[in-house]
Amino acid sequence: MTAPEPGGASTEPVRIAEGVRALLVAIIATGWVAIPDNTINVIISAVSFALSILSSVLVRRKVVPLAKLGPDGVPVITRLPANEPPLT
Repeated sequence: MTAPEPGGASTEPVRIAEGVRALLVAIIATGWVAIPDNTINVIISAVSFALSILSSVLVRRKVVPLAKLGPDGVPVITRLPANEPPLT
């Protein structure tokens, strides 16, 4: 197997979800500072929390495990990615 391209690491779904989560945290923090109404702040926080959970679920649904741990704790590859040639 080959190592992932250094430039492609930023487009991994997990990194995108973490970026979305960081953006949601920034929006919540800005809202708590700028908006004086606590009810609106609680609603914004609840919606952002739900969006964070939704983004995590959607991203993790796309993840396909390629290896499982063997009895000695060493990963055993059970499936190759679709774009990898078979091992010979």
